[in-house]
Amino acid sequence: MLITTLINIRFLRVNSHRMINGAKMLIKELKKLKLQSEVISIERSCHAEELTGRLCDINEHIISMFLLTDEGNFDGFTVFPIDQVIEVYWGNREHQAIAQLMSNTAIPVNTEIKANQFRSIILELNKSHNSICFHESNNEDSFDMGAIEDYDDTWMKLHTFSNKKTLSRMHKLILWEDISRVVVNSPYQNKIVTLHQSGI
Repeated sequence: MLITTLINIRFLRVNSHRMINGAKMLIKELKKLKLQSEVISIERSCHAEELTGRLCDINEHIISMFLLTDEGNFDGFTVFPIDQVIEVYWGNREHQAIAQLMSNTAIPVNTEIKANQFRSIILELNKSHNSICFHESNNEDSFDMGAIEDYDDTWMKLHTFSNKKTLSRMHKLILWEDISRVVVNSPYQNKIVTLHQSGI
């Protein structure tokens, strides 16, 4: 978890009623930060721990970003609804250190998405990746890793990958409305899928 201090931090506080009048200021500021390639942190209403990285895409529905560890390593590509955002901050020493430590070549370039709404983006990622990490709003600390095999307006059917202790697979039904965030191409995720495919 990124340790922060309020000294010299630039931050954007988002009012809890922000969506009544839209998120124009939030979107405008985030697009500036994307153009500046700033390392930023985003706090969301559904989880206590912030997400830190560089922005990839922003619109009135979603935010996507490249996640970064405290050591500046790429940690996956994530997408989540913009109405979860309660605070954005950047520019402290931790952010500057991450920016210095990171390597531009470490961030994959094949993460462009054509869809612009959360559900359609998930379906697009499901076609272009062999697995997705599905975080749920009731427990974001854990996640299901797998691929969508079928879905309707309410449910999705996953074929999941388990962790390296069991390397077993199972099917699972989860509600669309419970999905708070998705991640693809994280190093951990890719290693688990590789282990499953190795046949050990």
